[in-house]
Amino acid sequence: MGLYEQRKSTLYNDLEVGLTSHSIDGTDIILAEILRDVNKGFYIDIGANHPIKHSNTYYLYKLGWKGIVIDGNDVFKDIFKEIRPNDQFITALISSTVKEINFKIFPDDTMSSANPEQIAIYEKRFQKSEIISINGKTTTLSNIRKEQFIDTEVHLLSVDIEGEDLNCLIGSNFENWKPGVVVIEIKHLSLHNIKTSDIVNFLTGHGYSLISKTPLNAIFIFPEKDYLSWIPKSLFKK
Repeated sequence: MGLYEQRKSTLYNDLEVGLTSHSIDGTDIILAEILRDVNKGFYIDIGANHPIKHSNTYYLYKLGWKGIVIDGNDVFKDIFKEIRPNDQFITALISSTVKEINFKIFPDDTMSSANPEQIAIYEKRFQKSEIISINGKTTTLSNIRKEQFIDTEVHLLSVDIEGEDLNCLIGSNFENWKPGVVVIEIKHLSLHNIKTSDIVNFLTGHGYSLISKTPLNAIFIFPEKDYLSWIPKSLFKK
């Protein structure tokens, strides 16, 4: 076989090589690249939903990472124990304060929400008989941290809780700790006008820089982390 034929044959080997994303828009692959200098890191996944489908953290789990996964829908607890036994699943509703709320679980459970404005939008898509309504009490990310991981470096915080995302950050007490990377759902965010986003303003106000954006998610980094030092400083917020 000549040199040309040898190189041509390797193209077919490349078909078997690649990264399998489990999250929407390939977010997990982007996160793995940003956090490439972290070996078997630790994540907090709020609004985790299913352990594999649409997960921002399952790809990292397969690389040896572990962490705390949180969801208000307890139906996912057993399947997490089976598929991701190294993670700790917590059934909880996260907000800015501790308060009584009504949590709605929709037939599309990725829409489940405790945010009244988001609930009002989603309720129009389903019959009332299809919606599960649960009265419960929220907690804060700061409280979870005190109880579960106060002395642990959090390399990644993933937040997707349908309208309560900003409230999750407000209740995080970021003045006292800083996850290395924050990935958070921000719908309808334009890169041409990012300062209109309260989430962007909150995180940049706490020293984070917006480094990547997919159609659904925004990814922020805290530049002072040693394991993010490979990222060019020119990408950081001035």
